[in-house]
Amino acid sequence: MTDKNTNKQLPGVLPIVVRLLQIILYIPIQIIFIPFAVIGLIAGIYREMVISKRLGVSYSAGQALQYRWIMHYFETRPDPLSVAFIKHFPCESHFGLWATMGALIISQRLFGFTTRLGKLVEPGEETLDSTAGIRVLIFDRIMEKHVDDMEQIVLPGAGFDLIALKFTKGKAVKVFELDQVNTLNVKVETLKKAGIEHDWVTYIPVDYSNESWVDKLVEAGFDKTKKTLFLWQSVSLFLEADIVKETLGEMAALCVDGSVIAQDFYSTAFMSGEISKIAARNMSMIEKMGEPWKFTIDMSHDPEAAVGSFLKECGLKMTDFIQFGEKLDIEPFYCIVEAEKL
Repeated sequence: MTDKNTNKQLPGVLPIVVRLLQIILYIPIQIIFIPFAVIGLIAGIYREMVISKRLGVSYSAGQALQYRWIMHYFETRPDPLSVAFIKHFPCESHFGLWATMGALIISQRLFGFTTRLGKLVEPGEETLDSTAGIRVLIFDRIMEKHVDDMEQIVLPGAGFDLIALKFTKGKAVKVFELDQVNTLNVKVETLKKAGIEHDWVTYIPVDYSNESWVDKLVEAGFDKTKKTLFLWQSVSLFLEADIVKETLGEMAALCVDGSVIAQDFYSTAFMSGEISKIAARNMSMIEKMGEPWKFTIDMSHDPEAAVGSFLKECGLKMTDFIQFGEKLDIEPFYCIVEAEKL
């Protein structure tokens, strides 16, 4: 006769047994990859820190590509464009990424062994560990939501993100990307080497110290009378507060009815290191690379009101607010917003 209590326990035991078997299978694969991982790590660091500095390219801009690569190979966001780009990108190592993460990728595909790299959290349950990937997906959704309604799309500080190429190919929309001269030169050259079509995008190099990005944008064919989506992601944190306000105010001045500005913000507590010691160490490393974080918003009391108030100072009205980790009992650390001209 079967014990009913035993039957009740089996469903809870089974996942533990499966997970244990997955770990046992994963370990020898990872051991095989150890020598490759060491070589790959050295190759990656050399390209990211030495080559990027030599070329005058932002370290953080190159790092952003890693998330696209990871999401592609862990099958949470297909992105063959970014993979093809990285294979020819001088500031990142495709071999290095595979060497350091190959054991996890193979184990996930062969027998379902997953880590946080291969999972997506539910909306509102984001943590610092899951922010990078979820941020990519949310900006994807913003682009998908607006691309067919807009006549122009502008990406100030686009870096090496290929979101414009991913979502605007074949669309009846004019696309402008602006960034530092060295960054765009490397980007366009890499696109050519990778054989990635990009001729419908207008790339505008800007020397921000001596040139007006607005003037350069207008000179390149931007039409002030057309509906525009401004996608400004993960740039403002590297700027002084007055420059952030000035830039958002300039975007607002370029907007006509129906235009949208999508933007992200980090909290002051996050930048100060109060939330995460790991984040504080990462910021210290980025600062040593010459890219210190400078701008945040105090989200300690009412994050939505604080962000809305700041945008109002810039001549903008917030129309959508997504706070990461909102369902968790944690200090607010990051948000993505959409806004329109007041």
